[in-house]
Amino acid sequence: MKRIATLAAMLALGFSAGIAQAEPQAYQIEKSHTFIAFKISHIGYAWMPGVFKKFSGELTYDPEDRANSEVSFTVRTPSVDTFHGERDKHIREKEDLLYTTEYPKATFESTAYEPTGPDTAELTGNLTIRGETNEVTFEVEEGKAAEDPWGNFRRAFTATGEVNLQDFGITHFEGMEAPKTANLEIAVEALRQ
Repeated sequence: MKRIATLAAMLALGFSAGIAQAEPQAYQIEKSHTFIAFKISHIGYAWMPGVFKKFSGELTYDPEDRANSEVSFTVRTPSVDTFHGERDKHIREKEDLLYTTEYPKATFESTAYEPTGPDTAELTGNLTIRGETNEVTFEVEEGKAAEDPWGNFRRAFTATGEVNLQDFGITHFEGMEAPKTANLEIAVEALRQ
């Protein structure tokens, strides 16, 4: 009886250690089902939407300890598309807008992922645009996580947030009734590796 109890205790200890040593799972961001979108107000009238078409990113997710999850993104700013060629040229070339020849990329590096519910969280990190880095927070909804029809395990996330344009040196709109902030929405679909 004593041997059985000892064996059970050893098994339980080994099982607990196995859980403690579990590592976050690496995911590959699937670009064809991931979108980085924004919208800003057109001098107080309609919303002007846009997307960035070229980007890369890394994602790790820990289902046992969600706070141990991380994400990073790099966006190629010349890929900006607001569905109007002349406006896109203006946004790329103006020194007080994205000025993409001087600043060809924007980056985000997470510093904290704080669960706020069973499928929600706050994602905080450092966002760098035009060489200016500021801390931003996104509200995250964790979407479907399951095996797809082709045998791959997928996870989906949607992150939304607001950034102050002047914090990143985008001063084109100063002195006019124009947008001071941009709303961001990032929809991610990722494959577990």
